[in-house]
Amino acid sequence: RKWVAGVRTHCRNELPHDARLLKKIFPPANNLLPADGDTLLEIDNACLSYGQRHVLCHLHRTVKSADFIVLTGANGGGKTTLLRLMAGLLPPTAGSIRRREGLAVGYLPQYRHIDRRFPTTVRETVLSGCFGTGCLGGSLTAAHRSETDRLLQIFHLSDLASRPIAELSGGQWQRTLIARALAGQADLLLLDEPDTHLDTLMKTRFIDELKLRRATTAIVMVSHDEALLSAFGDVQEWHVGEGGVS
Repeated sequence: RKWVAGVRTHCRNELPHDARLLKKIFPPANNLLPADGDTLLEIDNACLSYGQRHVLCHLHRTVKSADFIVLTGANGGGKTTLLRLMAGLLPPTAGSIRRREGLAVGYLPQYRHIDRRFPTTVRETVLSGCFGTGCLGGSLTAAHRSETDRLLQIFHLSDLASRPIAELSGGQWQRTLIARALAGQADLLLLDEPDTHLDTLMKTRFIDELKLRRATTAIVMVSHDEALLSAFGDVQEWHVGEGGVS
């Protein structure tokens, strides 16, 4: 458990199960959506500003079970900020974001935004994806460990399982973060440029893993890869730019 606490602390700016953010991930009861409804997340007139700079303003959006949403728009337009708002890593400066009671979220940040100097291994990092999707504060089960081992194999990480994350290449680190996001069997996956540094084989395996979850998991993804997006039908496009979403 010490390494889990360490991962939480070290990656506090990106990983959604950080202790500072529990009040965002697990909001007060009066800010929860019904557990038996198909709406996972509701953005109501939400805004995000840094001082006088307004990044996103007056957003009204809903994410429902099995939605597949692609965020498009120019670099710097607010796509990553929107994902972080949805993950609970940033509080809105106005308005509100309501989440379904018990919502399990898997979040893939951009790999370059995480400091990898913390002494933890590939397997420990992937396994930590379970903490935040149902076993936070509890115990890891045999099923969690089995799923972790399966994902390590799928993404060609088994031989690297004991390697410190500081020693990974960009592609190996990206595959580790993808496996981590998938490990917890989340209700909602938030994926920021998941195809970065993936070769053709790994991209195919990533698509296959998403297809396995397609019927039961909502996906919100930032991606510019037309081939990846064409593998899925019924994709919604949210264009993020000029402070809004259209």
